[in-house]
This record gives sequence, C-alpha cells and structure tokens, in this order.
Amino acid sequence: MGDHPHGDHLHDHQRRGQHRRRDRGDRRTDGACAVSRSGVPSATPIAPDRPVSAEFRRVLVDELRLAINACDSHGSWEVRRRSEAIRRTRKALKRFRAVLDLVKGSVPEEGHEALRVAARDFGRRLSPLRDRDVVLDLLDDLGEQVTGRRRREAVRMTAAVLSAAKALPTTRDHREDEAVIDEVRDGLEELVIRLGSIDFDAVDRASVIDRFDRAWRHVRHRFHDDVDEDDDLSRLHENRKRVIRLQLGLAAIRGVNPRSIRRDVRALKQVAGSLGRDRDLAMLEALVAEHGDRFPDADARRRVENEIATRRRRLQRDAIRSGRDASRRSPLKFRKRLEKWWSKGASEGGAQVAKS
Repeated sequence: MGDHPHGDHLHDHQRRGQHRRRDRGDRRTDGACAVSRSGVPSATPIAPDRPVSAEFRRVLVDELRLAINACDSHGSWEVRRRSEAIRRTRKALKRFRAVLDLVKGSVPEEGHEALRVAARDFGRRLSPLRDRDVVLDLLDDLGEQVTGRRRREAVRMTAAVLSAAKALPTTRDHREDEAVIDEVRDGLEELVIRLGSIDFDAVDRASVIDRFDRAWRHVRHRFHDDVDEDDDLSRLHENRKRVIRLQLGLAAIRGVNPRSIRRDVRALKQVAGSLGRDRDLAMLEALVAEHGDRFPDADARRRVENEIATRRRRLQRDAIRSGRDASRRSPLKFRKRLEKWWSKGASEGGAQVAKS
C-alpha cells in the first residue's frame, strides 16, 4: 500500500504484532535521549550526582526539543506516521508538564505559569487530532476482540458510519492538521527560548521531593480515602492526570534508583492506562451516540453500545484496584525512600567521579 492514506491501516493487527516483538528489548539510551521499549524517545533522566537545577532545566529543554522533532516528522502522507508524530508530540508535552510541576515554587511564579499555560494550550490544540486518530485503533481492537458474527458486523457498521460522517482521520483533509502542527511547532521554539531566561537556581533536591510528596498524597487520597466502587466512577478521571503526572515525574528521576522507581512507574502506568482506555472508549461511545441516526440497523448500534459499556465498567474497576495497590505506601514511607535513594545515588555518583 506504500504511503496511501487509506490503505496504511488495513493490516494493523500484523503491525502491532511486529511492534510487540520489538518492544521486548531493554531500555537503552541513544545520544541525549532515552528510548523506551516501545521505541518512544524521552529526555535522559536526571543524574543524581549533578546539580539538580541544571539537570531539571536540561530535561525540560530536551523534552521540548523532542516535541519539536516529532512535529517535524508529521509531514508524511502515511496515516500511521502522522498519528505517531502527534502521539509523540503530546507525550513529550506531558513529560514536560510533569517535570515542570516538580519545580513549581522554586522558579519565579510568573515564568512558571507562562510555561505551564503555553504547554497546556499546545496539548489542547493537538488533542482533537489525537482523538480522531485513536478511533481507528479502537475500532481495530474491537473488530479483532469481539466474538460472534453479529457483533463483528456491528463493529464494521460502526466504522462505516463514522467514516461516512468524516469522524475518521482517513476521510479528512489533513492540510488543517498541518496548520495546527506548524503553529504548535513555532510555539515550542519560543518556549525553548523563554525557558533559557528563567532562573532555576533555587531548584534543589529538597524542593523537588516536597513536590513529589504532595503529588503522592493527592493520588493516595483519591484511591484510599475518596473512592467507592459503587460510586459514579466517572470522577476517577479527575485523578487520571494526577496519576500520569506522578508517573512521568518519577520516570524523569529514575536514575536515582532505576530498579525500584521503575516498579513504581510501571504500577502507576497501569492505573493511567486503564483510565486512559476508558476515556477513549467514552469518546467512541459519544461518537456512536452523536451519529446514531446514521445507523441502518438499530440493533447493531445497541450491540456496539453494550460492548463499549461492558469494557468501560471493567476498566474502571481495574483502575480502582490497581490504583489502591500502586499507592498503598504511606506518604511518609514514600518520602523517606525517595530521600534515601537520591542521597545514595548522589554519593555513589560523586565517588565514581572522584575515582576517575
């Protein structure tokens, strides 16, 4: 199919299988960036033996550069490559905001707020592009996973209805998307310049750990003090961003104790993943409702709606249980572990430098 915009996703299940096989490799570093098992680049984590202020500024700049590079890769006519560029840009912005949150109170308030608002707005500009793209993956997954001829036909009908309604990215004029990407890219370049003018001298280990303490308490409160499985679970999405921010913040400092912090990151990522998939299904559910009158068969529409509702209930229950497990450690214990790891990492790094 080459770069044909309509043919690229016809055999996505085969491509996903290839990605899964590649994803089993270990995390590696590539120049100034770390690369995840899924091949997504991120800024190299802070080195615990180096000046904290300089390391946090470096990570923030690196994440902006990665977002700019992702924008530059959006020009392909291949649907999946465009979607990947948008995904990587948004991920880099999320990592940027997570790290930026850790220096709040240690950098001038006006400069911090300007960076935060700008990064948030860029993410919002890209969000509709990502949401349209994710519908393709949701329909692919449903088509592969549902059982029974009628339910498979209902999924195919849903894809046809949304395509006719121009709710899928393969049926859209991507020149509008290019304009959005160009606008975001130019703004990111300005953010890099603005970041260089902000004073980071007050950023230190203690202030960063204070921010982690606060984030952990918020997440733990949500899952241990404020959640009942019989409640309206839609409010869990108020906490989804907090979980993601804590997860990405820990990932940025995983160099202080790689093995232990990665376990925490993986546990939080599982929570965020369940809530994120639920949000995506909610988006598909809304599209089905919006274009419900286009369905030639009302029974097919109901089958799809029931399938989505069942999956959402399961994901919400999983999120509560995994969230309670991931945040089971008391705030005091969480803080003491972080302080101990960081202090040890700094001293060991300094000793190695002295020996060399």
